[in-house]
Amino acid sequence: MLIRATLVAALTIAVCGAATPSDQATIVNSGSTNSAGYTIVVSPDGKASVSVAPRTGVAAAPKSFTLATATATRFFNDLAAARKANIATVPCMKSASFGSTTKVTWQGWTSPDLSCPAKDATGDALTSDVDAIRQASGIGNP
Repeated sequence: MLIRATLVAALTIAVCGAATPSDQATIVNSGSTNSAGYTIVVSPDGKASVSVAPRTGVAAAPKSFTLATATATRFFNDLAAARKANIATVPCMKSASFGSTTKVTWQGWTSPDLSCPAKDATGDALTSDVDAIRQASGIGNP
């Protein structure tokens, strides 16, 4: 009986310690007529996956990768600061062929389009984090 209780307690701790979908942040780039979009899902522990949505055909299976702990920590700290500050970006013109949007969704909050210039340092920090994560995922410049 004691062994069973110990196992149940250990499993409960393991499940509670795992990242839940609300802890994860999702970075989505819409793509354009000339470039594939992508979705990157990042957990606070640095585990991440990327899915590329080609302009035609079927999307490839998600590819897992791991961020450096410092990058993941900085991203989630900057994400919390951006949400708290309700960051904004300057509206920007985009080409019909090459224009895309990049947004981050986390805990029910969605950022403005990070492919437009940020209005402050908080937005710049989040944009820089997203760029570092995109590069770590193996996706080149959009």
